[in-house]
Amino acid sequence: MKKLPAKFIVSRAPKEYLKQGLRYCGGYTVKAILSAYSMDGGGHPKKYLPIRFLGVTTPKLMQQILQSHGFGTTLKSAKTLPDENKIQQIKKELNKNHPIILLIGNGYSPWGTYSKIRRNLFSHWISIWGYNDREKVFYVYDSCVPLKRHDKKIPIGNTKRKFEEVLRDWGGGFPWLGRYMYIPVVNNQS
Repeated sequence: MKKLPAKFIVSRAPKEYLKQGLRYCGGYTVKAILSAYSMDGGGHPKKYLPIRFLGVTTPKLMQQILQSHGFGTTLKSAKTLPDENKIQQIKKELNKNHPIILLIGNGYSPWGTYSKIRRNLFSHWISIWGYNDREKVFYVYDSCVPLKRHDKKIPIGNTKRKFEEVLRDWGGGFPWLGRYMYIPVVNNQS
């Protein structure tokens, strides 16, 4: 098995990190991906969502939206993997130089406090753009992170999340949407 580097950052980055309101995290995640590949036409992120029922974007719909923009996507699940292998799977995908989209349970309030109850009630889309083994963190774009809390010292994304925090959140959200779901985003045009 090939040894992964201790740190990796995807070579492209979103042009900006926006803060969402109560809904449309799927649209914000798509807009970030498209902007990283200079494909964002501007406008509000919700315009990327063909169905705007309460702002919910299912994994299949997320895949279809990205495919409609020329990305190769596959819905994948790490549900049956042990935790250490889940982390390794994300890192392996990032080392192919493309971002990963995760469906997580969002336990964070708008004020930054965390609740396990919230984590199991609210599903949320984030994208991962790199990792650092020394710090045991992923570099994440999370559209729920308030702009004033954006960590501008990190090399990519708007926040860092510890490996164990990502695992915790990745196992939350609406069970019917699928836990431990992820989508590697491969640009077929480059």
